[in-house]
This record gives sequence, C-alpha cells and structure tokens, in this order.
Amino acid sequence: MMLKEYSTENVRTVAIVGHGSTGKSTLFDAMLFIGGQIDKIGKPDDGSLTSDYDEEEKSRKISIRSALGFVEIDDVKINIIDTPGMSDFVGEARAAIQVAEAAIVVVDAVDGVQIETEKVWRYLESKKIPRIIFINKMDKERANFNAIIDNLKSHFNAKFAAVCIPVGEADKHSGIVDLIEMKAMMPKPDGKIQVSDIPADLKKAAEDARNSLMELSAEGDDALIEKYLEGEPLTEDEMKKGLKALVARAEVFPVICGSSLKAIGIKNLLNVIKNYVPAWELNKQVEGLNPNNKEEKVVITSKPDAPFAAVVWKTYIDQYAGRFNYLKIISGTLLPETEVLNSTKNYKERVTKLYTMIGNKPVEVSKLLPGDIGVVVKLDRTATLDTLCDTKHSVLLPIIQLPNPVFSYAVQASKKGDEDKIGQIFSRITDENPTITYIFNPETKQTVLSGMGEMQLDIILKSIKEKNKIELVTSEPKIAYRETITKKAEAQYKHKKQTGGHGQYGEVFIRVAPLERGKGFEFIDSIVGGVIPRNFIPAVEKGLREGMDEGVLARFPVVDVSVELYYGSYHPVDSSEMSFKIAARQALKKGLEAAGPILLEPIMEVDVYVEKDSMGDILNDITSRRGKVLGMGSSDEEGKSPISVVKALVPLAEMLRYSIDLRAMTSGKATFEMRFSHYEPISGRIAEKVIEERKKEFAEEEANK
Repeated sequence: MMLKEYSTENVRTVAIVGHGSTGKSTLFDAMLFIGGQIDKIGKPDDGSLTSDYDEEEKSRKISIRSALGFVEIDDVKINIIDTPGMSDFVGEARAAIQVAEAAIVVVDAVDGVQIETEKVWRYLESKKIPRIIFINKMDKERANFNAIIDNLKSHFNAKFAAVCIPVGEADKHSGIVDLIEMKAMMPKPDGKIQVSDIPADLKKAAEDARNSLMELSAEGDDALIEKYLEGEPLTEDEMKKGLKALVARAEVFPVICGSSLKAIGIKNLLNVIKNYVPAWELNKQVEGLNPNNKEEKVVITSKPDAPFAAVVWKTYIDQYAGRFNYLKIISGTLLPETEVLNSTKNYKERVTKLYTMIGNKPVEVSKLLPGDIGVVVKLDRTATLDTLCDTKHSVLLPIIQLPNPVFSYAVQASKKGDEDKIGQIFSRITDENPTITYIFNPETKQTVLSGMGEMQLDIILKSIKEKNKIELVTSEPKIAYRETITKKAEAQYKHKKQTGGHGQYGEVFIRVAPLERGKGFEFIDSIVGGVIPRNFIPAVEKGLREGMDEGVLARFPVVDVSVELYYGSYHPVDSSEMSFKIAARQALKKGLEAAGPILLEPIMEVDVYVEKDSMGDILNDITSRRGKVLGMGSSDEEGKSPISVVKALVPLAEMLRYSIDLRAMTSGKATFEMRFSHYEPISGRIAEKVIEERKKEFAEEEANK
C-alpha cells in the first residue's frame, strides 16, 4: 500500500534525543502505537522495539543506529527519528538533528538532566533548533514532575512551558491533564484515548498551571501581550498561536510528561508536534557550493518546482537487501524512476522507487517534496554526507556536520591474504557511518581504525568477525611525530660520481632556519650569476622537499623549516637534475643536524564535560597527562548548571586511552570532545624514548628483510 501525498506545510520532522536509558526507543514505539502504525509497544528486554532491529542492538539492549518512522494525524505526517543516547554513537544523533525541524528531548522523571542531555541541549541551542521536553517514566518510583521542571530550569537558562500536568505520579500515574483544552486524557489498552473532565483534586493545580502557560503564550505576539496585560484571558486558539511562534523561534520549550511504556502522554505529545513544530520553510534560501569550484557559493531556493537537491543524512547497508540511503529533500520534487547526480562523487545514480520507513520496514511513497524525509535503495556509490541533485543543476550541500573521532585502534588481519577483503569491508562501514575512519598512515606504517569510542569500534570488529569470518588484531596506534629545528645553520654538499661515460655532478650551498609553527616549508632561491643553471633549480627544490620527508633524529617528517639556496657549482657535461636532487637532499640532512633538531608531538584541544563533584579528579588527571588547563566553568552562561566544562591542551600520546580512563574515573558520567590543535616540542626522557623506539622499529624492519 502506497502512502498518501503530503505537501510541505503538512509535514513535521522531529528527532528523539537525550541521555541513554531514558526510554527514547520505547517513546518511538509509543508514538507509532498511538499513531496506529504498530500493534503494540515493544520492550528492550525481549528485543521487540521497532527501532532496535539490528541483532547487536537486541543483544546489548541499547540503540546503536538512528531509526525512522512516521505517524499520520489529521492530515499531518510526522516523521520521527529515534537516535542513540550513548556518546559512542553521537554521529547518528547529530545527523538526525540536522535534518529535523525540532527535537524531543527525553528526560527521566527521577534522574532529570544528565551528561548527554547537557551535551545535546548545548548543540541544539547552538543551532537554535526548537525543542519539546518529554519527561518520561512518570510511573517510576520517586517520579516527581515539578522537581524535574525545577531541575530543567537549574540546568538551562531557558523558559519551559508545561502544556500538561500528570494525573498521579509513580504507581498512581494514569494520565495527563491537557492545559490547553483543560481535559484529562487517559490511554486505553487499544491505544485510544479516553477524554474526561479534570479530577476534582487537580482542578486548582491545573488552573494555576494554565494561567502560567497563558502568560508565557502571550509573549509570542505583541497583540496577545497587550490583550493579556489588559486583564483579558487568551482563547485556546490565541494560546496556540502564541506558543507556536515562541517554539518556532526556540524561545520557549513545551514540557509534556507521561510514560512511554504505558502510552501515557503520547497523544498529547503528537498534538504538540502537530500544532507547534514548524514545517520546513518554503522559499527558504539554502547556501551550497559549486562542486567544480568549492570556493564559489551557490544559493538555491527551496520550493517544489525548483531543481531537485537533497542531502544523504544516513546510510544503512543490509547484508541481503543492499544499500538504504536516507534523504532530506532540500529543494524540488523527487519522483520514482529518476536519474540524479551525486555531486559529491560526480556520479549519476538511478532512483527507482521511493520509500519511508517504520523501523526496518519500507513503506512506498509516490514522491518526495521539500522538507520531507525519504529513503532510496540500491544506489551504487551514494553514502552519508553526499548530495543528490538535478543532473542539470549541480550543487553541493555540506549540511551534515559530524564530530571528529576520539578513539583509535591500529588494526591488522590475523591471517595473510585478508587485507584486501578488510579494505572493502571498511569501505562499506565508513559509507554507513562517517564518524568511523579507516586510514593507512604511511609515517607509522599502521592501518588505523578511529571512531567515537571503544564500544563503537568493538561492535564493528565483532561484526566483521561474525559476518565475514575475519579476525583483526588490535594494538595502540603509534603517534605521528614531527621534527623541526631550533636555530639557523649552513650546509654544503657536492655530489660527484664518475663512471664510464657521463658522470654525476652537482654542488649546493644552503642556509636553513626555523619557521613559525604551522608554516610547513619555505624555499628561497638566492642564486645569482648562474653558478647553478636555472633549469636545475626546480630539481634542487624537489630534492629538498623529498628530504623533508625524513628527519635526522628518528626519520619523522620535518616541518616549519626555511631553506635558502645561495650558492653552488655545476659541470657542463656531468650535471643533471638527479645530481642536484641528491646534492640538495644530502645538504639538507647536514643542515638539519647542525640546526638543533628537536621532536614535535601533536597536541589536542580537549573539552571535558563533567559533574562539578568530579572536577578535582579531572584537573589532576589532565595535569598528570602533561596537559595545560585553558579554562573551566559552568556549561551554561548563567553558571547555574551542575555540569562543568574543562578546556585543555593535551598531547595526543596521553589521550589514546582517555575515553576508557574517563569512563572508569567518573563511572561513565563524563564525556569529552577532542580535535587536533597544533604541534609542540618535546625533549628530555620522553623524546629519548620516542627516538629509541623508532630506531628499534627500523632495525627490526631491516632484520626482517
């Protein structure tokens, strides 16, 4: 059966986000159940959740991938994306957020705001994405609606608008009171909602809460403020109008409560999404790039009759069904049996049928319009982050931005002959998840697998072993150090070799000098009087650049060095480009040895998000890792949040196991982000150890030849 068509203004897209174990996937099921898409709400314990269809998700009882579903309510289609809560899988959540018009932030009715809640809120705030709070597990022992509202206010400098209050808490939780319609809403076992008058003991609380909601709603429109200040109550429609404007501007955040497992509050949540979440904005100007010249900007207008353009925000490759690419339509209309251009890879693809999904079950659709989410199957090369567009109107849309990997393994096949297979396997894995990288590092001669955490990589390695019968041996990655110099020096080298016939001759005189960190390499040609013919100067520069590939301390690449060629000599018969390349390389080696060579190590910029009680441990640990603390403070501008952010610079060599150590140090309550900053000198015993180990590696390689 084909899904009916929905215009852009009648489509809403929301992402369910929050800390792990708050019940996000159960909420996803509850929304599908109340929306009539599934027969019952699944449970993580028996592996019956709609979004956790992967065998690894079922066995671990956690979400690893995002999942798509939808419900239809009163001629509105709501696209729902369930996302993982663990930091190892943050890439899935980030991609989903960037294609949604709003986020449902799920908060536990007892535990309140947690580390991942803080992180995702901060990200949503940076993008000014509208948010709805769902306080889940109100049937849990010690659940307290008002305490969680206070908890939200203490963490975030924001306005929260309760649009309902609970009917009972903990074991007495049976429904909610809708503060707009002022009716009690109780779910029945079949998913239908029993609407009734407000219980007498809740009338006063409901009236007080509605007055607070009315006051907030008035802020959405100048005319409403004027009416409210004159003492006139707002009508139901006026409250909705004011709230809709505030939610769209991410100035006020509706709060709903309930129990996803018992489907309490779910109908109210769906109504709030339908009424207050903005649809994709038609005629919106979206900035892209010219694929043939990425310095040139291209602006497209989002409307149904414009050229088609979409971004791939998720890829799932099924072992049997093939490749599923999840799209966000930015402009134009996508129809079945259409040829499109993958402008990221400059490759044409054929779209056959179009789908949306309920978990892993496809539902066919006739077309996809701007703002909608859809799925295409069996494309040859298309992967996450790619842009698909009209073949005659090429554009690149760098809309999806994902975090950098923070944990790595060096990997190699336990059996010879499996290397080629491994490359193909990891090519598919990185297509699915761009937060995973698989790169051969020629400096360290290791193949390095990187991702967002130990669990993410371990799951991948386990899957390869089980599905492909290939076992990978892991080790700690080697650090890609650099070498540089600390002072000026001069050097000369004459390459002279006489054999039968033409000989080899080239002589160069150079001056080397240190450059500012990050400047790389500078070549200065100061030759005058033709002491080296002009046609040999490029060969000298090439020899110098090749010489920079291996330093004199431990054969690491050399950086931040200026080399001036100021004198030399040549032979009219025996000189050649090769002679001058060799002479330049050898002269550079002598110059580096005389210029105070030192080692450089990569330094990472690190942000650690931690509860204030653990701040002392984190600061001491960073110091023990040779780190420099740049600053620390509350994660919110007002300084009210109990979550602190520590900003530091730490050597990469000290961060290889940090995700594991941090989890152990804080019982899994802290998280961190890391990105490359710069290179810094190292000396003393640390440098001596690095040089010694490097020489040992080369000696072993020579012995094994």
